[in-house]
Amino acid sequence: MDMASAVVWGVGEFDGASLGDARRGRRAAQIAAGMLCSVGSAVSSSCGGAGAQAVSRLFDKEEVTETSMLSKHVQRTAERASQQQNGRILVVQDTTVLDFSQRSNISGLGHTGINNAGSGIMMHSAFVMNEQKCPLGVLGLRLWCRDKEEVGINKKRRSRNTREKESAKWLWGSEQVKKHFSGLDKEIVIIGDAESDIYDLFAEPRGVGVYVLARVCQNRLVRAGDKQVKIFDALDESPVLGSYELDLPKGKRSAKLVVRSCPVILDPPKGYKLANSRSLLVWAVDIRETDAPEGVEPLHWRLMTSLYAGSLEDCRYIADCYSARWSIEEFHRTLKTGCKVERLQLEKVSRLRPAIALLCVVAYQVMYLTRYARSNPDAPVSNIATEDERETVQSWVRMNRFATYDLTTASDYVRGIGFIGGFRGRKHDGQPGMQAIWQGLRDLTNLVSGRRIERRLKAA
Repeated sequence: MDMASAVVWGVGEFDGASLGDARRGRRAAQIAAGMLCSVGSAVSSSCGGAGAQAVSRLFDKEEVTETSMLSKHVQRTAERASQQQNGRILVVQDTTVLDFSQRSNISGLGHTGINNAGSGIMMHSAFVMNEQKCPLGVLGLRLWCRDKEEVGINKKRRSRNTREKESAKWLWGSEQVKKHFSGLDKEIVIIGDAESDIYDLFAEPRGVGVYVLARVCQNRLVRAGDKQVKIFDALDESPVLGSYELDLPKGKRSAKLVVRSCPVILDPPKGYKLANSRSLLVWAVDIRETDAPEGVEPLHWRLMTSLYAGSLEDCRYIADCYSARWSIEEFHRTLKTGCKVERLQLEKVSRLRPAIALLCVVAYQVMYLTRYARSNPDAPVSNIATEDERETVQSWVRMNRFATYDLTTASDYVRGIGFIGGFRGRKHDGQPGMQAIWQGLRDLTNLVSGRRIERRLKAA
């Protein structure tokens, strides 16, 4: 990516952040721009000769935390969400482990595995998208280090309040929506995997137009009609609403899915003493693959939601919303494999935390470039690239891949970046993936610089 355009992007996401000094926001913008231009490189080497010292000084300030680092970006995320013309806003939550086990010099890490195996930082993120799965930003990060002295405390989890457990992270995500999207004139769906299947999340006050969607983990007792029944049994006994075909990610296969749904009453768990305890009307949805290929585990989602799910189309929409879970997994993979977050050369957890937040914004932008082209393939290339970038990508593809390649749309541009990053572009390859994009962006910076040097030499 052209460094000049990357700096403009960085200023938009970081300048004005609540970092205690206006100069720090501009410094964060420069660091992020350098990282976007050289995805996967060390932070210090991406920021010029004095980069290492500048990075260390910035991340060592008491006011510079993961929350303050994201403050301007979160504001921009809310703005982008408000500008969406149609559909609901999807806020997907997920947890991942940032493993720093190979870095024995980092102080303050926690355990990340069973019996204290592994050391690192736990990260729970709230990732925002529109209904077309085009990323809009990171709504927040919750970072923590597990206390090695508390290993085994899960045995007492039933006697502890949810807010005293790691499960509180799911309520935190709902709080972030309330805090940052309260004035948003949009309906919002908060999405989580099976770990988010807790009564408290559905009972938490959310406000009008905010819905919850979670994968069912517990075969709990619910009330269906006039009887009490296990939720899995309630779904199995429900009539089939219909079936449809779903193309799975990365062209793996097309799955034929059969759909069931039923309304159920979710009662507070026995023994819970919650401020919001009450019986809740929710919908249970069963999405089950039939005729899966031999040796392949069939797709099977049991979902619970506060959205209405009384028809086949309603259930298809809910399943499509839940498929946004794949996107946050891709976001975490981009952060780890592309941005190399687990190779950060910082020696204190307090310094790592804001650096992780900064790299999350870089990972978001890599995903945005890829997804924008898929959602808006015919949009003009000027929406996401400068003239120098467009000409450089077009010239490279013509010299190395296709002599007649014309670059006019966003899809052409992102595909060209993919070619630079190693995407082969055969008929069955589909669109370039995230890895080809981040590798292409890294190489594009040098290519743009080379073209500028060449023009100067010719003009001399």
